[in-house]
Amino acid sequence: MLLSMTGFGEARGTVGGVHVLAELRSVNNRHFKLAFRAPDAWGRFEAELERVLREQITRGTVTLLLRSQRGAEDVTTRLNANVMASYWKQVAEAAREAGVPCPTDLAAVLTLPGVVEDSAWTDETVEQAAPQLVELVKSALAHFQEFRVREGAAMAADLRMQCAVIGAQIDQIAVLAPQVAAEYRVKLQQRVQEALSAADVTITPTELLREVALFADRSDISEEIVRLRSHVDQFRQLVDAAQSQGRKLEFLCQEMFREANTIGSKSNHVGVAHAAVEIKTAIERMREVVQNVE
Repeated sequence: MLLSMTGFGEARGTVGGVHVLAELRSVNNRHFKLAFRAPDAWGRFEAELERVLREQITRGTVTLLLRSQRGAEDVTTRLNANVMASYWKQVAEAAREAGVPCPTDLAAVLTLPGVVEDSAWTDETVEQAAPQLVELVKSALAHFQEFRVREGAAMAADLRMQCAVIGAQIDQIAVLAPQVAAEYRVKLQQRVQEALSAADVTITPTELLREVALFADRSDISEEIVRLRSHVDQFRQLVDAAQSQGRKLEFLCQEMFREANTIGSKSNHVGVAHAAVEIKTAIERMREVVQNVE
């Protein structure tokens, strides 16, 4: 079952008597990376929440947003004047040392850690609410996974279609491949006869066969066809596997493209070349999809 690296999920619930929104978003990344955004009091739970997420997410840049939702009458935040003054003093000193005017806007300072505090979250209330917070994140993760499964199913259908396109082109190449040497022999014989007719010189069948045999050996693509079929079969198996394996699919795309490229360059035949182009086009489409697979 393929899983998309792009996903979204959210959940709302009560944590320590406060309504809280937990929101998960993810985008592509070759590795797992967590961006944690939450009130300062909940920062201590980042490692635990990351462990929960890693149990079901292996790749992608994941943003976890935790936000308290209160009415205007329930506001418990306040400015810590001492912390804000300390930040502002450092900003003023840095500006003076740099020889630039001191800023007059406090907006940037207000976003720094510790300037705005939430008096509702004491050490005791935070510890008591920890299990509720974890369960809320797990609920958001469940919705997040449902989203990724739906996206993965759509991607799997697209990849299967591209595999069918490649398979049909391989079958066509397999039919055309034996004709390559035969057509080359006819063309070579005609060209040699035309070139030597004026000089009244003939070429023996043995010499002609030797040249055709050399060409056939250079243009033989039977091994490439076998390997390409094998890669496609393995690709299909990974698409239908129980576990999403995006990295292996990426590797197989590279290997399939390599074989298709070799087929197109070795076989001096228009039909085979056209089929190889169609195969490479399908592989490029697969690459675009696979880049978003976990």
